[in-house]
Amino acid sequence: MNKISINEWKNRKFEIETIKNGTSDDLFISHVNYECRTVGTLKKFSTNYKADTGVFFMEEKFSESGEVQKNRIEINNILKCSSFFDYSEYFPSSIENPIRTIIEVNKIIKNRFASRQNLNITLDITTFPKGELLTLVYYLLHLPRVNSLRILYISPTKYGDWLSRGYKYSMIPPFFEGPPTFHKKTALLILTGFDLDVAISLIDDIEPSYLILGRPNPGTSDEFKDVSEEIVSRLKRIRRITEEISDIPANDPFSCRDALGGIIQKKSQSYDFFVAIMGTKLEVLGAYLAYEKNQDFRIIYPVPLIYNVKNYSSGCRDIYEIFLRGGNNSGKQSENI
Repeated sequence: MNKISINEWKNRKFEIETIKNGTSDDLFISHVNYECRTVGTLKKFSTNYKADTGVFFMEEKFSESGEVQKNRIEINNILKCSSFFDYSEYFPSSIENPIRTIIEVNKIIKNRFASRQNLNITLDITTFPKGELLTLVYYLLHLPRVNSLRILYISPTKYGDWLSRGYKYSMIPPFFEGPPTFHKKTALLILTGFDLDVAISLIDDIEPSYLILGRPNPGTSDEFKDVSEEIVSRLKRIRRITEEISDIPANDPFSCRDALGGIIQKKSQSYDFFVAIMGTKLEVLGAYLAYEKNQDFRIIYPVPLIYNVKNYSSGCRDIYEIFLRGGNNSGKQSENI
């Protein structure tokens, strides 16, 4: 069973079509940030792609930066020269308040699709903050009127020397609080990424009795895998890791779900279990799918102090197309939750 399709960005023959041939998507949702790949999905739309409504969220704290404004101008120019959407709008959002995002999406659905019972939604997760992404996916997949939910993700060609620094606090996104288990000791599983100081601060904040590290293997690129491996090695030298390092697939949310599920099932009965996703957005989806299957853990999101706005990433490598509900044009089957 094919769960996910991956296409190289440089493949000029690949175009993003509507979810169902001959039928317009109802809603397209994306997030505009400071990375060039934030515009990538629109550039890969087929000239025949059509959706009733396009919704673009912009993080308030970055909305005035030159990089974000440049991307917004490029998006506007693309939309002026195309007929992708009958209606489009930008909305402010906040990393620290992910519930705002689903409030706005809920308004759009109520106002524009009041009489429609089977919505086809395409969600571009490429640059969505992790907390907002988790909350939005949960909301959409628990909305009875959503017939098809397609996820699009574009990986970067190259990451910057650093992605974020500092540690503000940890947040448990809405809907992912898990069970109240105050009498148990704490276990923490970190899916590692680029940010060593954030990981160290999270460990010191949670003070887990049991610490597990998950390295991205396979990763979305050799670069991501190698950097994360170095982070794992450095963490092992400065903090006590209770268990052997676990390989967590970072390029397939369904395989990630299965790997996480095995670890969580073994430990969640004995510990108040936390999972922190500091890796790829596809791992975020994997954690979501694991939570849908077994809610005996909590998902925690460490909020950094600063982001590498000037040089977070560059280029576009691969386009991932994932169906969490519904089918696709190619005839390949996807795994429903």
